Amino acid sequence: MILAAGAGRRLGGVNKALLRTAEGDTFLAAIARLGTAAGVTSAVVVVAEPHRAETVAEAERLGLPWLDNPDPSRGMASSIELGTAHVATAHAGADAALLWPVDHVAVTPATVRAVVAACSPGRVVIPMFGDRGGHPTGFGRELWPELMRCAGLPEGARSVVRATDPVRLDVDDAGVIRDVDRPVDLPADRRCAP
Repeated sequence: MILAAGAGRRLGGVNKALLRTAEGDTFLAAIARLGTAAGVTSAVVVVAEPHRAETVAEAERLGLPWLDNPDPSRGMASSIELGTAHVATAHAGADAALLWPVDHVAVTPATVRAVVAACSPGRVVIPMFGDRGGHPTGFGRELWPELMRCAGLPEGARSVVRATDPVRLDVDDAGVIRDVDRPVDLPADRRCAP
């Protein structure tokens, strides 16, 4: 599930899904391409206001299904709940789902393949670069019921992770911890005004 329902407040209200990579892809397109290159068979994009219309248009251009989060003020966990419920219904045979924030675009296909390969129904797989965990994170099917209720947990999806013995998968890929939250996180030639 691609989480693209944020308002981008720390970026001055910019839609992260439509930011551009150095290659010129939107972040959403880059993640779709990475997933395909890694053998991910399906995806769903969780969207919300204030960027709903633009993100939906890009998802549809890419042929990606999307879900509307009607109350993103509940935080990222509310999008995780919606995305997980969709995956559980639409992909009944899947053993695991990837939780992939739209601002994690620098991950390599090899890393995504490694996360997918390490997944199993009762496991959380966290790609680690050094001592930091990142994304996309894999959640096995047995954990989906908890993810579908994670907005009510003290730390959202982190509460689900902490209740398990997650696999911490060492990867040689700084992209797993490289997100875009502030203008300084973008290369100088693509910075947006805060």
